[in-house]
Amino acid sequence: MMSELLAGLTDPAILFGHFTYFLLIVSMLMRRMVWLRAFAVASGVTKIVYRAFFVFDPVSVLWETIFVLVNIGQLLIIWYYERHHRFSGAERHFADNMPPGMDRATIKRLLGFSKSRQVAAGDELTSEGQPVEQLLYVAEGEVRIVHGERLVATCKPGDYVGEMSFLTGNPASATARAGTGALLLAFERQKLRAAIDGDTALRRTLEAALSRNLAEKLVRANDAARPAPTA
Repeated sequence: MMSELLAGLTDPAILFGHFTYFLLIVSMLMRRMVWLRAFAVASGVTKIVYRAFFVFDPVSVLWETIFVLVNIGQLLIIWYYERHHRFSGAERHFADNMPPGMDRATIKRLLGFSKSRQVAAGDELTSEGQPVEQLLYVAEGEVRIVHGERLVATCKPGDYVGEMSFLTGNPASATARAGTGALLLAFERQKLRAAIDGDTALRRTLEAALSRNLAEKLVRANDAARPAPTA
């Protein structure tokens, strides 16, 4: 039995057929979908050649052709998706920090309401008691939240500034100043509010992001308020 197996594996007449399965196995090992599809196409093409010229099997050729066309179609979808929903700089940081499962196209539409904003250390972003015109996302740097003269929080990359005012419409409860030079994404409050009021997917995506960040801020605040352990 072993000799028959070795003979089958080394037979030049069917060695090309083994190669088609090797490519299919390699495709299953790929972590990126584009490479999985590419190796699947290569496997399908080699199987078409094998079954059309080495082992004449027109039915298998038909099914392998369908297999190849489906995978080529999926590759084209991936290419279109990557080309039209590509992020860069602050946008990529924003997209990468969205909750898992958020639709990439919806995130891209949400980013369409933002503008990149570079600020210097000390620049005032919101003023306590004043209306908040923009929802801000921190992509780089730090923003300090001051109530009166007391530092109450520090917003770091991945945090939002002005989210409570955005959600409630109330004036700023504290003053926000850039603690360092910072790169922000600024969303005009009125435009974004009008957009999410008429778009359920957009609203759910933004609400999920804000809720997640608010929870993270609460955890940090609780950790900061916890007394240090004593010896």
